Amino acid sequence: MDYIKTMILGLVQGLTEFLPVSSSGHLAIFKEILGADALKASLTMDILLHVGTLMAVFLVYYKDIWMLIREFFAMVWDLLRGKPDFSAPYRRFVIMVVVGSIPAAVVGILLKDFISELPLLYVGIALFVTAALLYLSDRLPKGKKDMATASYPSALLVGLFQGFAILPGISRSGSTIVGATVAGYTRAFAVKFSFILSIPAILGAAVLDLAEVLSTGGFNIPWGEALLGMAVAAISGFIAIRWLIKLVQNSKFHYFSYYCILAGIGAIILYFI
Repeated sequence: MDYIKTMILGLVQGLTEFLPVSSSGHLAIFKEILGADALKASLTMDILLHVGTLMAVFLVYYKDIWMLIREFFAMVWDLLRGKPDFSAPYRRFVIMVVVGSIPAAVVGILLKDFISELPLLYVGIALFVTAALLYLSDRLPKGKKDMATASYPSALLVGLFQGFAILPGISRSGSTIVGATVAGYTRAFAVKFSFILSIPAILGAAVLDLAEVLSTGGFNIPWGEALLGMAVAAISGFIAIRWLIKLVQNSKFHYFSYYCILAGIGAIILYFI
């Protein structure tokens, strides 16, 4: 693995984690193209790339994340005092994130080994599914719910969409934003909830990978290249989030559906070559 390949993979991870085109699907495609055999076996690199994308979320939504952390501990303190209060919008948001994270956690634990062995043919088919979701998304009516009015069952519905996106080729951001739109969220809150919901999902995947790395002694990697990939993932992820916020608000989501069709065709061609 060299610096150029690492930069490319960091760029792919950062852009596709948040743009609705499936990061897992694109990493599978680019690893095949680049012949990055070392990275296929390096869970450490995957963990660092995910840390980079997490940094991007924190940079964009640092105010919301700070409020969520503060309200979480305040809510726990109120519970310990026997004075539970869940009425504040950010406290509701905390509970929504917890509820929405459950499906992906269950699916990820149960299907982790199965998912890691899926061939590019299935990735290509899944990208077609993503294309269909994105094409339909802009035709859904605009919702009115925000963090103060959205229900916990609606958060679970978005979580189910995220659980579905565990499959490589199914976009996590695309699925959750579509799910939030179906649930009646405003487009601004749909994007915000999708990206903040990604935090426990990305952390959970990293923890699972870290446990495997610790058991196999997999920290023996070129750290200079790995940290460069993480930095590129963070910067490109930040740009992708800012761009996507504008696209969703302007109902331009369907443009990505055409790209996903092309990417799906490319994945299937690579499978048969």
